[in-house]
Amino acid sequence: MQRAAELLTAAGARRFILNAGGDVVVSGGPWRVGVRHPEHADQLCTVLELTDGAVATSARYERGDHIVDGRTGTPATGLLSVSVVAASLTEADATATAAFALGPEGVDWAASRPGCEVFAVDAERRVRRTPRFPVAMVEA
Repeated sequence: MQRAAELLTAAGARRFILNAGGDVVVSGGPWRVGVRHPEHADQLCTVLELTDGAVATSARYERGDHIVDGRTGTPATGLLSVSVVAASLTEADATATAAFALGPEGVDWAASRPGCEVFAVDAERRVRRTPRFPVAMVEA
């Protein structure tokens, strides 16, 4: 999808939003993007506002235990979901997946990455977010 955004930009598009499986790339916003609640499919846990960039979420709710903690070889269960905002979808997606695999310590790791902002819900249902995560509205 990052490539599709690059092709649109190269063709002269300045204002667009692309969404594939919940990963989103935007240009020329502001655009509001909802992040699904990790336990309630019909609810949002936050809405963010992006002008240019991408957001990717890693969680267990769609595909089950598909992300493994490489340190233990077992499914990652320390977070319910983690969303990362970055300049590109490649960076957002890779960072969100790695942070999810690391569990709660992955939130701090992702937050330390240049240009990344993080919103996470841990297994105890605590919300953690970086100060500059572009929240437009908090639902839960």
